[in-house]
Amino acid sequence: MFIMTPPVEISRPSKFTNAQTVLYEIDMFRFAAGKLVEENDPSSWLTLECFLLHFRNLIEFFGKPKPRLDDLNIRTPDAIWYDAATRPSAEQLRRLQRDDLWEKYERVDDSISRYLQHCTEQRVEGKNWRVREMFEELDALMSDFENLLPDKTRPWLNPSKPSARVIVGPVSLTTATPNMMPAASIGLTISKK
Repeated sequence: MFIMTPPVEISRPSKFTNAQTVLYEIDMFRFAAGKLVEENDPSSWLTLECFLLHFRNLIEFFGKPKPRLDDLNIRTPDAIWYDAATRPSAEQLRRLQRDDLWEKYERVDDSISRYLQHCTEQRVEGKNWRVREMFEELDALMSDFENLLPDKTRPWLNPSKPSARVIVGPVSLTTATPNMMPAASIGLTISKK
């Protein structure tokens, strides 16, 4: 049994555009892939679930043929590229559609969703995930998508600087240059010891 005291509140980083939402999924997927190990402990299970969650989100973005109205999907590019002048051509977007991945991983009896999103009876059945193959299936696709974005800003990597600063102390400093006068001119005597 684990005894812990989680923080009162925590949040993920802000995303300011729909494109940034997809970039966040890509970054989290890559981060999880880089942390995967062959250990059999809670930390490695957590990493595997993170990997699977973001993999599933990405194959839904690139491959789900009929997205719900508010789902981000490569088939609804105006939600990503607001400006038609920067929007990729229909052919470029078609090359990013990967229905095959959606079919391979979500339209099967042992779908990721049945193991990850829902408490199902299927979870008692063992499942080995071919994570290297899964990563390789998305790697070039993610890069191609990123290359088509006019703005690849990731605010979670470079948090914004505060817009107001509090300055304590003097606004400016300078070094003093004292006037040098001979001691005798002001009536002082210098004693030598």
